[in-house]
Amino acid sequence: MRKAILILAATTCLVGANTAFAQEADKTPAQAFAGPRAEVTVGLDQSGDDTFSGTELTGMRVGGAVGYDVALGKRVTLGVEAGIGWMVAGHANIGPFPPSDPRTYKISAGRDSDVSARIGYALSPKTLIFAKAGWAEQSYSARSSEGGDFGDRKSNGVRVGAGLEQKLTSNVYAKAEYRYTSYSDVGNLKNDRHQLLTGIGVRF
Repeated sequence: MRKAILILAATTCLVGANTAFAQEADKTPAQAFAGPRAEVTVGLDQSGDDTFSGTELTGMRVGGAVGYDVALGKRVTLGVEAGIGWMVAGHANIGPFPPSDPRTYKISAGRDSDVSARIGYALSPKTLIFAKAGWAEQSYSARSSEGGDFGDRKSNGVRVGAGLEQKLTSNVYAKAEYRYTSYSDVGNLKNDRHQLLTGIGVRF
């Protein structure tokens, strides 16, 4: 009796596994990257050269995103994505500005959020390249050497990016992505941002 139960359980597992593999094999490359997804990311975050009086703000960013993709034909995907992140390490020091302002200022990055449209091309059922474009908002805080807190300052602009997704299992994927954001300028200062991120995600 015990042997019969073990044989039945093993047969059931084998049939289930074969069915899952068959269903995966029946998908087109684009369908393998369709559906809802969620991911976490970490990487390098750097402001443009002119954002803070010629001083770069460079640090590590952690964040995440959720998205949804649909398959268009055999290899093309189209989707939407919303993400948020924070710079957890790194700041910039600016000043003083003689003769009128002898103080120095510590600039720290706050929230970074975006909403984008994304188009992808499946090189295979396991590999997808993509490009994205959308809207982004950033916030920064400034504190003077005398202890004054100037609160959060926000700006928004256009974000574009490109990257690659590589499936690790049928549901789990790894990704690498470069993003450039051009925010509204502050006075005569160019206000932009570069991000190089890696991440891992789950497609449901």
